[in-house]
Order: sequence, then structure tokens, then C-alpha cells
Amino acid sequence: MGVQKYQTSQGTFWAVDVEETLPDGQVVRVRKRRVPTREMAQALEAKMRIDAFEGRHFDRAKTPKLTVAEVWALYEPVCRRDNAAWQTEMTRASHFLRHLGKKLAAKLTVADVDAYRSLRLEEKTRRKEPPAPATLDREVELLKRCLNYAVTCSKLPVNPLAHAKLLRKPNVRRSVVDEAMFADLLANTDPHFQPVMLFAYDTGMRKREVLDLRWSLVDLKAGVVRLAPQDTKGGESRTVYLTSRVRAALAELPRALHDGYVFLNPTTGTAWADVRTLFLRACRRAGIEGLWFHDLRRSFVTNARRRGIAESVVMKMSGHRTRAVFDRYNIVSEADLADAIVRLEAGQTVVRQDSVKVQNEPYKSEKPSQLCAEKASVSS
Repeated sequence: MGVQKYQTSQGTFWAVDVEETLPDGQVVRVRKRRVPTREMAQALEAKMRIDAFEGRHFDRAKTPKLTVAEVWALYEPVCRRDNAAWQTEMTRASHFLRHLGKKLAAKLTVADVDAYRSLRLEEKTRRKEPPAPATLDREVELLKRCLNYAVTCSKLPVNPLAHAKLLRKPNVRRSVVDEAMFADLLANTDPHFQPVMLFAYDTGMRKREVLDLRWSLVDLKAGVVRLAPQDTKGGESRTVYLTSRVRAALAELPRALHDGYVFLNPTTGTAWADVRTLFLRACRRAGIEGLWFHDLRRSFVTNARRRGIAESVVMKMSGHRTRAVFDRYNIVSEADLADAIVRLEAGQTVVRQDSVKVQNEPYKSEKPSQLCAEKASVSS
């Protein structure tokens, strides 16, 4: 115990071996080797004794051995319970688990995130293209959310990726389906899938809101759908008014005795799980390329605004809570700008015509004889 001298092939060194009792009565032993000089070893011994007396030296936190896979396993039950899009989150998690799952969560760095992005860009999505920057941002954001939850549960001291920045590259899609295009698309859609397409186009509801719709939320007599907070992505209740053609389509749908889903897969008799194949088939038949099912929601927002509905009302109808997100769906084209100029000029023409009419209108004055007659009548 204490300071000891020893020899190695590399020279003479000093070792410190200290056994001390902590303030709580716990006896600990600390050893340190390869100290260059006797003076340094004695100073280190003294420091160890002081730290042990003050209870500081032995309180150093050990690096948690939690891996990224274990962090996700901790967060997954909460994601399933609280997140309506948990299936999508599961897919995103599978990507960072494949590349980072075995790494220690506490030792993740921004360099690990950059390396992960590089690896993902070498892969191909189901569209046969590298993942978009927004896709990578959502995956990294999910990883950061898992780490934050681990910190909340006291499994990690801090989030090592708290300062990792997202790419945030603009990726606004500008595909808008007008009435003529939609009529052609609907005509080439399988008959059992047509009500889903029509409902999505005329209401602007999200895909999962449409596919998970239940009859208990539909009031055909009033022509509305009343969504509860748990039925929407934003967690807020919303009333969706139905067009006449949507009401007619819903009235023709078979309705089971029990209160089930509105749109059923005729093959399985259950709610639709994925409609991508049916939608792409309709687009292929109609000769339309690059269209997504979610573009129907964007089309609803843009078409409603172009038809003169106030943007604040459109936001209520679509369920957008922030202006920034709404602007991503409200596509302003060059045709909209040209139409705005036509409307401005039309208003200027009306104003000019009114001003010319006022200027050319003769001044009407009373004749002197009439004034004298009126004064005579008043005095009498």
C-alpha cells in the first residue's frame, strides 16, 4: 500500500496503491501505475486521499453500455402506444439500427451521423432512387428522439446527438391534380378503389385518415365527418364537410351490421393496409407519371384556394395547424400569377370607368326662377 517503486524493460516507474474509507463507510481501493517520479506519485497519493475524504473522486460516472438497439427497444413501446404513424417509424428505425444498432449510444458523434447518411445515400429505395434528404432527416430525428427518451428515463446522462443538425433541404412537391386529370385518373381506377380516390380528392384528408375511417365518424344525413383527436395526425378534432358526389359514393357502399371501417379491401374484408399498388396502376393506365397518393391532398388545398376560398378556411378544412406547413401544400404557379394580374387590371378598369363617368356627368344647378319661387313660398 502507498507509493512503491518498480522496474520494467522501459525504465523505472512508481505505483500508487491507496485503500481509503469513504464518508458513507464504504472501503475502496484505487491503484495507479507508471507514474514517472516519486514526487508525482506522492502528490497523486495525497490527492486520492483528499478526494476520498470529500467523496468526489469515486463518484465519477461510468460510460453507459447502452447500445443504439437497446435505446430503440426502450422507446419502441412508447412509439407504438402514442404515435399514430408508428408503423412508419418502425421502418425508419430499421435503417439506423442496421448501420448503428451495435454502437454505444453514449459515444455517438456527429461524425457517426454523417457516415450514416453517406451509407444510406448508397442504397436504393423502392422507387429505385437514393433516399431524399427529407427521408434522412426523419430517420435522424427519430434517433435523436429515442436518445432524448433514454435521457428522460435516466439511462443516458445527455443526448450525444443533441447538436447534430438536420439537412433541411427544400423538397416541396408541386404536383397538382385538376378536375380533368382527376376524371381521367378515376376512370382508370379499379371500381372497388374508386370511392377511396374520390374521398381523398374531395376532402383533402391524409391517407391514413381516409383508410382508417369508421362509420361511427360519418354522418351522411348532415354530410360531415367528425374526426376525434385520436383520429388525426395533429391530435386535434376536425369536422370535414362532404361534397355531394362523395355523399352519393358513401351511400352506395355496403355497410356491415357492426360499426367497422368505411373502406374495406374486398379480398380480405378488412381495412386497406396499403394502396400504393392500386394507385400506381391507375396512374399507369391514365398515362400519368410521378404522382403520389398524397398529391391528392395537395391538390385539394391548391384547388380550394384557386376557387376563391379563404386560406384560413382551407387550413381549417385540411387540418393544417401552422402556416409554414400549409404553404408547402398551397402551390402557387405562374398561371396563378398571370390570373392575379388579370384581376388587378380588371379592377383598375372598373375604377377608371367610374371616374370618367363622374367627370363627364354635367353639374346640375337650380334655375334662378325656381329659387325665387321657393324663397317666396318660404317667406309667405
